[in-house]
Amino acid sequence: MTVDELSERIHIAFPVKPVPKRFWIGDSQPLVGDIPEELAKRIAHRPWVDVTMLDWTMTSAQASTARAYIDPNAFRYYLPSLLVGGLSDFGYIDWPLECLLPAGRKRRTTGNWWQDFWTGFTEQQMDAVQAYLIGVRSMLRESVHLSELHFIDEAHLIWGRR
Repeated sequence: MTVDELSERIHIAFPVKPVPKRFWIGDSQPLVGDIPEELAKRIAHRPWVDVTMLDWTMTSAQASTARAYIDPNAFRYYLPSLLVGGLSDFGYIDWPLECLLPAGRKRRTTGNWWQDFWTGFTEQQMDAVQAYLIGVRSMLRESVHLSELHFIDEAHLIWGRR
């Protein structure tokens, strides 16, 4: 599968509309600080197809860290911007890969945030994520760093079950 084919599959699986009304965890008002302010400016309430990897990198935090501020349903909506962004620049491939995993060393899938995030995926979206993992591994081949390979292996364990 090529980058273009995989990108197209992601675009088909993840609708652009509706943009989630709720962006922030808990409160409807953004938190104060550099990361929330940049998230509000660069990502919040924009269509996911308009959010680039540059937008994510300019938020002052890795996307996996930014999800501590973002409602799980909103993060699921914006995940394809990371997937496509990682395909556009393999230098940032760890960003979407880490976002496909629960936070923490033990990668527990039982937390409330993860469960809310996980259960909202459609079958087609799950298939697109699995294709992404297979495609990225194939595209990177020998050039993949061990940390990315580890992310891919861990993500396969999670996204391969239903």
